[in-house]
Amino acid sequence: MRSIFKSTGAFESWMRKRTNVSERLLKSKHRKMAAGAFPFLRATFYRWVEQWPAVCPRLAERDQDVLLAVGDLHVENFGVWRDSRQRLVWGVNDFDDACELPFTSDLVRLATSALLAAEAAELAVPASRVCAPLLEGYRAGLRTEGQPIVLSEGRHPALVTLTKGTRENPRTFWRKKLDPNDNPRIDVSELPDGLEEMFRASFRPRADLTFYAQRSPGGLGSLGRRRFTAVETPKNGVRDAREAKALVPSALYWYQGRDQMPSQTATLLQHAFRVPDPHFQVHDEWLVRQFAPDIAKIDMPANPRDKRLALAPALLRLMGQETANIHLGSRSRDALEKLLNGLGRDALWFPAATERMTNCTRNDHAEWAARYED
Repeated sequence: MRSIFKSTGAFESWMRKRTNVSERLLKSKHRKMAAGAFPFLRATFYRWVEQWPAVCPRLAERDQDVLLAVGDLHVENFGVWRDSRQRLVWGVNDFDDACELPFTSDLVRLATSALLAAEAAELAVPASRVCAPLLEGYRAGLRTEGQPIVLSEGRHPALVTLTKGTRENPRTFWRKKLDPNDNPRIDVSELPDGLEEMFRASFRPRADLTFYAQRSPGGLGSLGRRRFTAVETPKNGVRDAREAKALVPSALYWYQGRDQMPSQTATLLQHAFRVPDPHFQVHDEWLVRQFAPDIAKIDMPANPRDKRLALAPALLRLMGQETANIHLGSRSRDALEKLLNGLGRDALWFPAATERMTNCTRNDHAEWAARYED
């Protein structure tokens, strides 16, 4: 197995051939990777696809388990959006690395991320306590044969509680997002070819748009790729905005040497059981999505003094259910239940694999952090 440094260099070289990359943002990404094992995991799906077959060969070699997976799944890849009926919907909100992997990879990566997030919050949580609710939710999702998670009266009380207060103050949100230092205004001629038309397809006809380049975007997995913002300010003063993010194929295809493979993001979204975000568009080289103060991620409660921590098992169950919603786009309920049962009804494979991948990620992070400090 090559070192994390050689893997990072090789992957970033591959990515540069597919999109323009900000070297300044890549350096920022490298610093954030050194900060802890959890941000390291979020930033290095390319390392996951390398380590997975070596660390969990029994699961990785089960060709019958392969389906269209999220790939870069972790506990901060979930959030809320408004559907076409203005209902609040919750689920996975990042599919940049959609690819063909065993369904177990998504589950183990999700559980690994929960353990590392808990560790970052100085919470001692055994793998079994994370895996049990995730698998319970996954099986529940299979039983319903796919049921999108809509926040309405009397349903999903844990999510209703956790979404309270996630909406940013609009004035604060826009002051930050349109700060001229981090988000300088640009002329339409400075947009990449074709992006203006993609933006305009997401707004009302003849919308008066202003364009910005994002110099300090959020996220970790895609940090380094270009992002732009288009903003319309209607007469009532309420801003309508979209964000465009450069899209490249999954890191799995880098690892497998399948350089001609396109992104599978659109294919996955077309088949998954979910209520779509009406503003989410997938183009060949760009993702366009709504940009607003109420389009938020829901973080896992981590502070030991946070009363919402008791809701963590319920949130994990819902994460498992949403993962099933996505996998059911590729396989039937009966097929997935048969595959699960074939791994052992005691499900001991799940915490065992999670512990191995967690330890592997810790070791890679320690090596990265030590070199970065030097």
